Amino acid sequence: MISPEDIWETLDALALERGLTASGLARAAGLDPTTFNPSRRCTASGEMRWMAMPSLLQALGSLKISPALFFRRLEGVGRGVEDVTVRRIRGLPLSRLSGEGLFDASGHPTGSLWDEMTLPCSVAPGAYAVRVDTDALEPLLREGSSLVLLPDAPPRRSDRVLLLRSGLEPILGTLVETLQRSQARYEDVCAGLRDGRQHEQDWSCEEPEAALSRLQEMDQKPAEDTGGVTCWAVQPLAASITAFAGECRGASGQGNAGAARDSADAVCGIVPVPQSKHGVWLHRIIIGTY
Repeated sequence: MISPEDIWETLDALALERGLTASGLARAAGLDPTTFNPSRRCTASGEMRWMAMPSLLQALGSLKISPALFFRRLEGVGRGVEDVTVRRIRGLPLSRLSGEGLFDASGHPTGSLWDEMTLPCSVAPGAYAVRVDTDALEPLLREGSSLVLLPDAPPRRSDRVLLLRSGLEPILGTLVETLQRSQARYEDVCAGLRDGRQHEQDWSCEEPEAALSRLQEMDQKPAEDTGGVTCWAVQPLAASITAFAGECRGASGQGNAGAARDSADAVCGIVPVPQSKHGVWLHRIIIGTY
């Protein structure tokens, strides 16, 4: 007999195969982003709700899946080993992710230091959860938020990701494409912007804001136009918060120099993703309660 849980889990699995979260699927279907959120799947008494048929049909339409195929999947037809989903996964607070022995060579959780968590929805095997136990990322991530990451999901530009480097603090941020330059030259430019002073040689500008603008324009140009090569980097969420605060101060007239320094910190705070190094993993966030 089919239960409401079966319908939700089947839809979750089909969306996950196409790289969509519950809110991403709702937006793709033209629905309110919270329509399929786990918090809206239960009644006040804790019982699982039946999905509304119009919402289900719109979701299937956005996934380009016929109702007949959906019900075949619901009955378990055509599901391979790779389609198996789980609800109990490993999890840890963000502050404990810098410990040793938490991940194997391929970047999957391993060892006995992990806690177990039960999710209100199904995810692919290998996923793990991170609980934000700091208020340093507010308002983008509130303290107590939970993030679900999937090591096997290839990260894409602009995805929210977690950069893990053995022995170093983990970095939550947005995956960006940037130019790989001489680190010393890059840091020199950033130091000048933070200090509010002019930069020498080809970075000489009348104002720090102009130098920052030039640095940002250079980042947006193709590699062949600037003599550099493109590489992946992570824009930390903390840097985004700093830049936002600087923009607010600038808009309110509380000091353009201070706003420029904050923006420089955000631009220069980009963390390059080390290439082909042991103990470095970049994991994509697939679900988050922000």
